[in-house]
Amino acid sequence: MKRIWRAYKDLLGIIFAEAPAMVIIAFIAAIASGLVTPATIYIKQQVIDGGLKVASGTMTFGAYSLNLVFYVLIALLPYLINGVIWNFVEPRSQLILRTVYKARLIRKLKTMKYEHFENEETAEIIDKAYYRAEGAARHLWPMYVYYWLSSSIASIGSLIYLGGIKWWLLFPALIPFIIETYLQSRVNYNIYLEMEKYWKQERKYETLGEYLQSRGYSKELKAFGNAEYLIDVYKTRMNERNREYERYYFKNLRKILASGNLTRFAALGNVIILLFLFVSGDISVGLFIAVTTLMFGSFYESLSGSTYIFRWAPFHINFYEYYDKFFRLSDEPAPPEGELPEKYDIELKDIWFRYPGTDRNILKGLSMKVSAGEKASLVGENGAGKSTLIKLLLGLFTPDKGEIIVGGKNLNSYPLSQRTKIFGPVFQDFSRYSITVQENIGIGDVEHLDDERKIKAAAVRGEADTFIQKLPAGYDTLLGRDFPGGVDLSGGEWQRIAISRAFMGDKPVLLLDEPTSQLDPVAEAGLYSEFAQMAAGKTALFITHRLASTMITDRIFVISDGKIAETGTHDELMARSGIYAEMFNAQKQWYKKAGEGNGNGQEE
Repeated sequence: MKRIWRAYKDLLGIIFAEAPAMVIIAFIAAIASGLVTPATIYIKQQVIDGGLKVASGTMTFGAYSLNLVFYVLIALLPYLINGVIWNFVEPRSQLILRTVYKARLIRKLKTMKYEHFENEETAEIIDKAYYRAEGAARHLWPMYVYYWLSSSIASIGSLIYLGGIKWWLLFPALIPFIIETYLQSRVNYNIYLEMEKYWKQERKYETLGEYLQSRGYSKELKAFGNAEYLIDVYKTRMNERNREYERYYFKNLRKILASGNLTRFAALGNVIILLFLFVSGDISVGLFIAVTTLMFGSFYESLSGSTYIFRWAPFHINFYEYYDKFFRLSDEPAPPEGELPEKYDIELKDIWFRYPGTDRNILKGLSMKVSAGEKASLVGENGAGKSTLIKLLLGLFTPDKGEIIVGGKNLNSYPLSQRTKIFGPVFQDFSRYSITVQENIGIGDVEHLDDERKIKAAAVRGEADTFIQKLPAGYDTLLGRDFPGGVDLSGGEWQRIAISRAFMGDKPVLLLDEPTSQLDPVAEAGLYSEFAQMAAGKTALFITHRLASTMITDRIFVISDGKIAETGTHDELMARSGIYAEMFNAQKQWYKKAGEGNGNGQEE
């Protein structure tokens, strides 16, 4: 209960701060809705009894007609109240809550450690907090508050009426409800809680469903003609989840029916008691019909509604628990900003690392050093740990063991604000933002997002300026097809945008993780030559599986089995006839140095 009140304190605090009228209107509407029930009993009694008096001539129709007017008004009032709640208060509140919650969550995502996104346990926390807390808030406010308050007032009014007829009528009315509520609490079957057990199964078909409707996947679906197969997989996964849910649901169905029908029989019994009171002359025909209608209508529904918030709110509080866990996830370390070094060498000392939630070490005591101003290549087989090393250098992950030294200081001693000024990364799976060209490049250094001269200079360095000038609005062209008027680019053009982004801010360390994967070999060779010129005076680390870059770098590191297996220049490693030479010879038909044919200085 303590967590429920904390949730409501937060919810109502948000709504009241943004739109206090929503809170006031909701409570007034709930009170009015609750008063409708006892008012309906009274008016219905007056209409029936008054009609009989008019028929017998003991009352004029003029005096009676006022009862009809009130009856019509009372009948219309619930529709008006519900319209205010569900067409005004509820959607307005959701807009406010969505804005506030999403803003909080996004701010947290900005500071959260990247490693939480690649850990299944914390990924579940992020997913449920980000996508379900908002839905839980919608139930808690205004739905549950409105139902609870209106039902409580309606229940109190109804019980007062019953007690006014005969005080002992309260017992046959309340005892069955109390017993049924107790039995239901013993069964403790919650359909939503049961569904929650299948989150992983839901993710399996929901993720596949997102692929099937994504523009990025539609091309391959059509090219291979495999849509029907994947749709069948989607349906199979969904049916597996549904069958599991149905099995648990029907297992509990007997208990649900047994504990949920007691009040229905109680309503019939109470009507029989009222019938005896009517026959004996203790109540009028109007009161008998009005209270009988109540018994078979909303009486027990109102009693149930008065406990609604306590019975159902705890389930939605589960999502608030994920919300709390989300904000307890560790953030990036925030050490104080110190003086930035003049030179940036990079040294990794005995680095061990495995991804969270896995049991396989990717790096196993890796050690290497790239001197300040040196251009180095890191090569190795797929899965050897090359991209992992970049993630460690960027601080996205922390080594399980070992130390990373940059510019003579431990990497952890640099706050995020300084690391973004040190490293200029280009990833193979770079981001394509649906914003303008200028913004796509400028976000590489947001402090100069409006500096057109620096953005154009970065584009020239990334060899993107030529095709940008041909776009409909040049640097103001909206990219992507997510919004009307957007222009999509080829894979190579998008990659040049990403490379230009890395050149923003004159970063002293360039980290290039397969930066030319979507360029042809000729363009790749030219771009690496450009990189070599751009990297003058900078520290640069090239990660690649195509070895064109290695011949223009000062030193090559070969990673194998989580360690540095070989190091040296291109010629030194070729002469050694080890892992690197084997890789290069496998690719020599693609890359040949002038005067070199077989890797040992002889023409073939």
